[in-house]
Amino acid sequence: MSDNDTAWIDLVAPRHLRGLDVYQPGKPVEELEREYGVTGALKVASNENPLGPAPRALAAAHAALASSHLYPDASGFALRTALGARLGVDPAQIILGGGSNELLYQLVTAFCDPDDEVVSHEYAFLSYRLAAQTAARPFVAARATADRRCDVDALIAAFTPRTKLVLLGTPNNPTGSVVTKAEMERIAAALPARALLVIDEAYGEYAAAWPEIDHARGADWLHAPRVMVLRTFSKIYGLAGLRVGYGVGHPALIELAGRVGRTFNVSAVAQAAALAALDDTDHVAKSAALARSAIERLTREVSGPGITVYPSLANFALIETGRPGKPIYEALLRRGVIVRPMAAWGLPTCIRVSVAAAEQMDRVIAALRAVLGPT
Repeated sequence: MSDNDTAWIDLVAPRHLRGLDVYQPGKPVEELEREYGVTGALKVASNENPLGPAPRALAAAHAALASSHLYPDASGFALRTALGARLGVDPAQIILGGGSNELLYQLVTAFCDPDDEVVSHEYAFLSYRLAAQTAARPFVAARATADRRCDVDALIAAFTPRTKLVLLGTPNNPTGSVVTKAEMERIAAALPARALLVIDEAYGEYAAAWPEIDHARGADWLHAPRVMVLRTFSKIYGLAGLRVGYGVGHPALIELAGRVGRTFNVSAVAQAAALAALDDTDHVAKSAALARSAIERLTREVSGPGITVYPSLANFALIETGRPGKPIYEALLRRGVIVRPMAAWGLPTCIRVSVAAAEQMDRVIAALRAVLGPT
Protein backbone atom coordinates (compact mmCIF):
# COMPACT_ATOMS: atom_id res chain seq x y z
CA MET A 1 0.00 0.00 0.00
CA SER A 2 1.44 3.36 -1.04
CA ASP A 3 1.72 6.46 1.15
CA ASN A 4 -1.09 8.03 -0.87
CA ASP A 5 -3.34 5.05 -0.17
CA THR A 6 -2.54 5.27 3.56
CA ALA A 7 -3.29 8.98 3.61
CA TRP A 8 -6.63 8.38 1.91
CA ILE A 9 -7.56 5.68 4.44
CA ASP A 10 -6.67 8.06 7.28
CA LEU A 11 -8.91 10.65 5.68
CA VAL A 12 -12.00 8.43 5.38
CA ALA A 13 -11.61 6.19 8.44
CA PRO A 14 -13.61 7.15 11.53
CA ARG A 15 -11.39 8.59 14.26
CA HIS A 16 -12.05 5.73 16.67
CA LEU A 17 -10.78 3.16 14.14
CA ARG A 18 -7.54 4.87 13.08
CA GLY A 19 -5.51 3.61 16.01
CA LEU A 20 -7.50 0.47 16.76
CA ASP A 21 -5.44 -2.68 17.22
CA VAL A 22 -6.47 -5.61 15.05
CA TYR A 23 -6.92 -9.00 16.69
CA GLN A 24 -3.96 -11.16 15.66
CA PRO A 25 -4.85 -14.85 15.26
CA GLY A 26 -2.30 -17.52 16.08
CA LYS A 27 0.18 -18.61 13.40
CA PRO A 28 -1.25 -21.48 11.27
CA VAL A 29 0.63 -24.78 11.34
CA GLU A 30 1.05 -24.73 7.55
CA GLU A 31 2.68 -21.29 7.64
CA LEU A 32 5.11 -22.36 10.37
CA GLU A 33 6.14 -25.49 8.49
CA ARG A 34 6.68 -23.54 5.28
CA GLU A 35 8.53 -20.67 6.96
CA TYR A 36 10.80 -22.73 9.25
CA GLY A 37 11.11 -25.92 7.21
CA VAL A 38 9.76 -28.12 9.98
CA THR A 39 7.27 -30.96 9.79
CA GLY A 40 4.74 -32.24 12.30
CA ALA A 41 4.38 -28.85 13.98
CA LEU A 42 2.11 -28.58 17.01
CA LYS A 43 -0.20 -25.63 17.54
CA VAL A 44 -0.94 -24.98 21.20
CA ALA A 45 -1.77 -21.30 20.77
CA SER A 46 -5.51 -21.00 20.21
CA ASN A 47 -7.14 -23.00 23.03
CA GLU A 48 -8.58 -25.56 20.61
CA ASN A 49 -9.72 -29.01 21.70
CA PRO A 50 -6.95 -31.51 20.83
CA LEU A 51 -9.52 -34.32 20.74
CA GLY A 52 -11.24 -32.64 17.80
CA PRO A 53 -14.97 -32.19 17.25
CA ALA A 54 -17.47 -34.12 19.28
CA PRO A 55 -18.05 -37.29 17.19
CA ARG A 56 -21.83 -36.91 17.21
CA ALA A 57 -21.45 -33.32 16.07
CA LEU A 58 -19.20 -34.37 13.20
CA ALA A 59 -21.74 -36.92 11.97
CA ALA A 60 -24.57 -34.38 12.20
CA ALA A 61 -22.53 -31.76 10.31
CA HIS A 62 -21.88 -34.22 7.48
CA ALA A 63 -25.58 -35.02 7.25
CA ALA A 64 -26.54 -31.32 7.24
CA LEU A 65 -24.28 -30.57 4.28
CA ALA A 66 -26.83 -32.21 1.96
CA SER A 67 -29.18 -29.28 2.65
CA SER A 68 -26.59 -26.56 2.19
CA HIS A 69 -28.62 -25.04 -0.65
CA LEU A 70 -31.20 -23.94 1.94
CA TYR A 71 -30.88 -20.99 4.30
CA PRO A 72 -30.52 -21.91 7.97
CA ASP A 73 -33.33 -21.43 10.46
CA ALA A 74 -32.72 -17.81 11.44
CA SER A 75 -34.38 -18.36 14.82
CA GLY A 76 -32.31 -21.46 15.62
CA PHE A 77 -35.50 -23.03 16.96
CA ALA A 78 -34.28 -26.60 17.41
CA LEU A 79 -30.98 -25.63 19.05
CA ARG A 80 -32.55 -23.02 21.32
CA THR A 81 -35.27 -25.49 22.36
CA ALA A 82 -32.68 -28.13 23.23
CA LEU A 83 -30.55 -25.62 25.11
CA GLY A 84 -33.60 -24.39 27.01
CA ALA A 85 -34.47 -27.92 28.07
CA ARG A 86 -30.87 -28.59 29.09
CA LEU A 87 -30.54 -25.37 31.09
CA GLY A 88 -34.06 -25.18 32.51
CA VAL A 89 -34.93 -21.90 30.82
CA ASP A 90 -37.45 -20.74 28.25
CA PRO A 91 -36.00 -20.72 24.70
CA ALA A 92 -36.96 -17.02 24.62
CA GLN A 93 -34.08 -16.52 27.07
CA ILE A 94 -31.51 -17.75 24.53
CA ILE A 95 -29.77 -15.97 21.67
CA LEU A 96 -27.42 -17.63 19.18
CA GLY A 97 -24.32 -16.10 17.69
CA GLY A 98 -21.36 -16.88 15.47
CA GLY A 99 -19.41 -17.95 18.53
CA SER A 100 -19.82 -16.14 21.83
CA ASN A 101 -17.27 -13.64 20.50
CA GLU A 102 -19.80 -12.26 18.01
CA LEU A 103 -22.30 -11.82 20.82
CA LEU A 104 -19.83 -9.58 22.69
CA TYR A 105 -19.83 -7.13 19.78
CA GLN A 106 -23.60 -7.46 19.48
CA LEU A 107 -24.13 -6.61 23.16
CA VAL A 108 -22.02 -3.46 22.94
CA THR A 109 -24.03 -2.29 19.93
CA ALA A 110 -27.38 -3.16 21.49
CA PHE A 111 -26.89 -1.77 24.99
CA CYS A 112 -24.34 1.03 24.93
CA ASP A 113 -25.00 4.67 24.07
CA PRO A 114 -21.95 6.64 22.86
CA ASP A 115 -20.96 7.78 26.36
CA ASP A 116 -21.62 4.46 28.10
CA GLU A 117 -18.63 2.57 29.46
CA VAL A 118 -17.68 -1.08 29.04
CA VAL A 119 -15.80 -2.29 32.12
CA SER A 120 -13.55 -5.27 32.76
CA HIS A 121 -10.04 -5.75 34.16
CA GLU A 122 -6.60 -5.29 32.67
CA TYR A 123 -5.88 -8.95 31.85
CA ALA A 124 -9.31 -9.84 30.52
CA PHE A 125 -10.10 -11.30 27.10
CA LEU A 126 -8.81 -8.93 24.41
CA SER A 127 -12.14 -8.93 22.53
CA TYR A 128 -13.83 -7.09 25.40
CA ARG A 129 -11.75 -4.00 24.66
CA LEU A 130 -11.93 -4.47 20.89
CA ALA A 131 -15.73 -4.82 20.95
CA ALA A 132 -16.03 -1.54 22.85
CA GLN A 133 -13.50 0.36 20.77
CA THR A 134 -14.88 -0.88 17.45
CA ALA A 135 -18.19 0.73 18.43
CA ALA A 136 -16.41 3.87 19.75
CA ARG A 137 -17.51 3.12 23.32
CA PRO A 138 -15.15 3.89 26.23
CA PHE A 139 -13.44 0.83 27.70
CA VAL A 140 -12.34 0.82 31.34
CA ALA A 141 -9.82 -1.79 32.53
CA ALA A 142 -9.67 -2.07 36.31
CA ARG A 143 -6.42 -3.00 38.03
CA ALA A 144 -5.88 -6.73 38.52
CA THR A 145 -4.35 -8.44 41.55
CA ALA A 146 -0.63 -9.15 41.87
CA ASP A 147 -1.29 -12.72 40.72
CA ARG A 148 -3.22 -11.37 37.70
CA ARG A 149 -6.71 -12.26 38.86
CA CYS A 150 -9.70 -9.96 38.74
CA ASP A 151 -9.40 -7.56 41.69
CA VAL A 152 -13.02 -7.33 42.75
CA ASP A 153 -12.48 -4.22 44.89
CA ALA A 154 -10.76 -2.42 42.01
CA LEU A 155 -13.43 -3.53 39.56
CA ILE A 156 -16.26 -2.23 41.74
CA ALA A 157 -14.35 1.02 42.33
CA ALA A 158 -14.25 1.48 38.55
CA PHE A 159 -18.06 1.51 38.31
CA THR A 160 -19.65 4.88 37.58
CA PRO A 161 -23.14 6.00 36.52
CA ARG A 162 -21.86 5.62 32.94
CA THR A 163 -21.07 1.92 33.38
CA LYS A 164 -23.33 -0.06 31.05
CA LEU A 165 -21.62 -3.44 30.46
CA VAL A 166 -19.41 -5.35 32.89
CA LEU A 167 -17.65 -8.19 31.06
CA LEU A 168 -16.07 -10.98 33.09
CA GLY A 169 -14.62 -14.26 31.89
CA THR A 170 -14.54 -17.13 34.36
CA PRO A 171 -12.32 -18.97 33.65
CA ASN A 172 -10.63 -15.91 32.20
CA ASN A 173 -8.66 -15.91 28.97
CA PRO A 174 -5.64 -15.60 29.03
CA THR A 175 -4.97 -16.11 32.74
CA GLY A 176 -7.16 -19.17 33.41
CA SER A 177 -8.26 -17.63 36.71
CA VAL A 178 -11.81 -17.70 38.03
CA VAL A 179 -14.13 -15.41 39.94
CA THR A 180 -15.47 -17.07 43.07
CA LYS A 181 -19.16 -17.37 43.84
CA ALA A 182 -18.97 -14.78 46.62
CA GLU A 183 -16.98 -12.39 44.41
CA MET A 184 -19.56 -12.62 41.63
CA GLU A 185 -22.33 -11.92 44.12
CA ARG A 186 -20.47 -8.80 45.30
CA ILE A 187 -20.04 -7.60 41.73
CA ALA A 188 -23.70 -8.16 40.88
CA ALA A 189 -24.82 -6.35 44.03
CA ALA A 190 -22.61 -3.35 43.21
CA LEU A 191 -23.81 -2.92 39.62
CA PRO A 192 -24.93 0.62 38.77
CA ALA A 193 -28.63 0.95 38.04
CA ARG A 194 -28.22 0.89 34.24
CA ALA A 195 -25.55 -1.80 34.02
CA LEU A 196 -25.64 -5.35 32.71
CA LEU A 197 -23.26 -8.03 33.98
CA VAL A 198 -22.03 -10.43 31.30
CA ILE A 199 -20.51 -13.69 32.57
CA ASP A 200 -18.38 -15.17 29.81
CA GLU A 201 -18.20 -18.93 30.31
CA ALA A 202 -16.46 -19.93 27.10
CA TYR A 203 -14.36 -22.31 29.21
CA GLY A 204 -17.00 -23.10 31.81
CA GLU A 205 -17.27 -26.79 30.98
CA TYR A 206 -13.55 -27.19 31.66
CA ALA A 207 -13.90 -25.62 35.10
CA ALA A 208 -16.37 -28.38 36.02
CA ALA A 209 -13.38 -30.76 36.07
CA TRP A 210 -12.13 -28.93 39.21
CA PRO A 211 -15.11 -29.37 41.57
CA GLU A 212 -12.96 -28.77 44.65
CA ILE A 213 -12.17 -25.20 43.60
CA ASP A 214 -14.70 -22.47 44.36
CA HIS A 215 -15.78 -20.67 41.21
CA ALA A 216 -18.88 -18.81 40.10
CA ARG A 217 -21.16 -20.83 37.86
CA GLY A 218 -23.26 -19.17 35.23
CA ALA A 219 -26.00 -21.71 35.89
CA ASP A 220 -26.74 -19.85 39.13
CA TRP A 221 -27.42 -16.62 37.20
CA LEU A 222 -29.61 -17.76 34.32
CA HIS A 223 -32.74 -16.16 35.78
CA ALA A 224 -31.16 -12.96 37.11
CA PRO A 225 -32.74 -9.91 35.45
CA ARG A 226 -29.52 -7.95 34.77
CA VAL A 227 -27.12 -10.79 34.01
CA MET A 228 -26.34 -12.50 30.72
CA VAL A 229 -24.30 -15.70 30.51
CA LEU A 230 -22.30 -16.44 27.36
CA ARG A 231 -21.15 -19.90 26.30
CA THR A 232 -19.68 -21.41 23.16
CA PHE A 233 -19.39 -24.68 21.27
CA SER A 234 -15.90 -23.69 20.10
CA LYS A 235 -13.95 -24.99 23.06
CA ILE A 236 -14.85 -28.23 24.82
CA TYR A 237 -17.21 -29.35 22.03
CA GLY A 238 -14.47 -28.81 19.43
CA LEU A 239 -16.54 -26.78 16.96
CA ALA A 240 -14.30 -23.70 16.71
CA GLY A 241 -14.35 -23.79 12.91
CA LEU A 242 -18.15 -23.76 12.72
CA ARG A 243 -18.66 -20.65 14.89
CA VAL A 244 -21.65 -21.14 17.15
CA GLY A 245 -22.20 -19.78 20.65
CA TYR A 246 -25.11 -18.60 22.73
CA GLY A 247 -26.21 -16.19 25.42
CA VAL A 248 -28.77 -16.72 28.18
CA GLY A 249 -30.59 -13.85 29.84
CA HIS A 250 -33.91 -12.20 30.53
CA PRO A 251 -36.21 -12.35 27.45
CA ALA A 252 -36.24 -8.54 27.22
CA LEU A 253 -32.42 -8.48 27.06
CA ILE A 254 -32.43 -11.22 24.45
CA GLU A 255 -34.99 -9.40 22.32
CA LEU A 256 -33.01 -6.16 22.41
CA ALA A 257 -29.73 -7.90 21.56
CA GLY A 258 -31.47 -9.69 18.72
CA ARG A 259 -32.42 -6.41 17.06
CA VAL A 260 -28.81 -5.79 16.02
CA GLY A 261 -27.91 -9.35 15.08
CA ARG A 262 -27.19 -10.44 11.54
CA THR A 263 -29.79 -12.61 9.83
CA PHE A 264 -28.63 -16.20 9.23
CA ASN A 265 -25.49 -15.60 11.33
CA VAL A 266 -25.29 -19.25 12.45
CA SER A 267 -25.15 -21.71 9.58
CA ALA A 268 -27.39 -24.76 9.30
CA VAL A 269 -24.34 -27.03 9.56
CA ALA A 270 -23.21 -25.29 12.74
CA GLN A 271 -26.68 -25.54 14.29
CA ALA A 272 -26.95 -29.25 13.46
CA ALA A 273 -23.48 -29.97 14.85
CA ALA A 274 -24.12 -28.02 18.06
CA LEU A 275 -27.45 -29.75 18.61
CA ALA A 276 -25.81 -33.16 18.34
CA ALA A 277 -22.81 -32.09 20.44
CA LEU A 278 -25.06 -31.38 23.42
CA ASP A 279 -25.66 -35.13 23.79
CA ASP A 280 -22.01 -36.12 23.38
CA THR A 281 -21.35 -36.19 27.11
CA ASP A 282 -18.50 -38.70 26.76
CA HIS A 283 -16.55 -36.28 24.58
CA VAL A 284 -17.09 -33.45 27.06
CA ALA A 285 -15.95 -35.60 29.99
CA LYS A 286 -12.84 -36.84 28.15
CA SER A 287 -11.94 -33.32 27.03
CA ALA A 288 -12.27 -31.90 30.54
CA ALA A 289 -10.22 -34.72 32.08
CA LEU A 290 -7.51 -34.31 29.45
CA ALA A 291 -7.31 -30.57 30.11
CA ARG A 292 -6.94 -31.02 33.86
CA SER A 293 -4.26 -33.67 33.42
CA ALA A 294 -2.31 -31.50 30.96
CA ILE A 295 -2.51 -28.39 33.17
CA GLU A 296 -1.26 -30.42 36.13
CA ARG A 297 1.64 -31.70 34.01
CA LEU A 298 2.57 -28.20 32.87
CA THR A 299 2.50 -26.96 36.44
CA ARG A 300 4.55 -29.86 37.73
CA GLU A 301 7.12 -30.15 34.95
CA VAL A 302 7.63 -26.58 33.72
CA SER A 303 7.43 -24.47 36.89
CA GLY A 304 10.75 -23.54 38.43
CA PRO A 305 12.93 -20.62 39.55
CA GLY A 306 11.71 -17.55 37.70
CA ILE A 307 9.03 -19.53 35.84
CA THR A 308 5.43 -19.55 37.06
CA VAL A 309 2.61 -21.60 35.58
CA TYR A 310 -0.48 -19.80 36.81
CA PRO A 311 -3.39 -21.86 38.13
CA SER A 312 -5.94 -22.46 35.39
CA LEU A 313 -9.37 -24.06 35.24
CA ALA A 314 -9.45 -23.87 31.44
CA ASN A 315 -7.69 -25.75 28.63
CA PHE A 316 -4.64 -23.48 28.62
CA ALA A 317 -2.12 -22.08 31.06
CA LEU A 318 -0.44 -18.69 31.32
CA ILE A 319 3.30 -18.99 31.94
CA GLU A 320 5.40 -16.18 33.39
CA THR A 321 8.89 -16.64 31.94
CA GLY A 322 10.64 -13.72 33.62
CA ARG A 323 12.01 -12.42 30.31
CA PRO A 324 10.62 -11.10 27.01
CA GLY A 325 8.14 -13.57 25.59
CA LYS A 326 8.66 -12.94 21.87
CA PRO A 327 12.16 -14.52 21.64
CA ILE A 328 10.79 -17.51 23.57
CA TYR A 329 7.88 -17.74 21.14
CA GLU A 330 10.28 -17.65 18.18
CA ALA A 331 12.62 -20.25 19.73
CA LEU A 332 9.65 -22.56 20.21
CA LEU A 333 8.60 -22.01 16.58
CA ARG A 334 11.99 -23.33 15.48
CA ARG A 335 11.21 -26.46 17.48
CA GLY A 336 7.85 -26.83 15.75
CA VAL A 337 5.70 -25.68 18.68
CA ILE A 338 3.34 -22.72 18.32
CA VAL A 339 2.39 -20.95 21.57
CA ARG A 340 0.85 -17.51 22.08
CA PRO A 341 3.00 -14.54 23.16
CA MET A 342 1.07 -12.26 25.48
CA ALA A 343 2.41 -8.75 24.84
CA ALA A 344 -0.92 -7.67 23.32
CA TRP A 345 -2.55 -8.39 26.68
CA GLY A 346 0.00 -6.25 28.53
CA LEU A 347 1.96 -9.34 29.58
CA PRO A 348 5.22 -9.07 27.61
CA THR A 349 7.07 -11.68 29.68
CA CYS A 350 4.32 -14.29 29.43
CA ILE A 351 3.27 -16.97 26.97
CA ARG A 352 0.02 -18.90 26.85
CA VAL A 353 0.10 -22.63 26.16
CA SER A 354 -2.98 -24.63 25.23
CA VAL A 355 -3.30 -28.26 26.22
CA ALA A 356 -2.51 -31.00 23.72
CA ALA A 357 -3.18 -34.72 23.54
CA ALA A 358 -1.13 -36.76 26.01
CA GLU A 359 1.52 -37.90 23.52
CA GLN A 360 1.82 -34.37 22.13
CA MET A 361 2.27 -32.88 25.60
CA ASP A 362 5.58 -34.76 25.80
CA ARG A 363 6.89 -32.69 22.88
CA VAL A 364 5.39 -29.45 24.16
CA ILE A 365 6.89 -29.84 27.61
CA ALA A 366 10.26 -30.92 26.25
CA ALA A 367 10.37 -27.87 23.99
CA LEU A 368 9.36 -25.54 26.86
CA ARG A 369 12.02 -26.99 29.15
CA ALA A 370 14.70 -26.71 26.46
CA VAL A 371 13.86 -23.08 25.68
CA LEU A 372 13.12 -21.90 29.22
CA GLY A 373 16.09 -23.72 30.71
CA PRO A 374 16.35 -26.31 33.52
CA THR A 375 13.62 -26.09 36.13
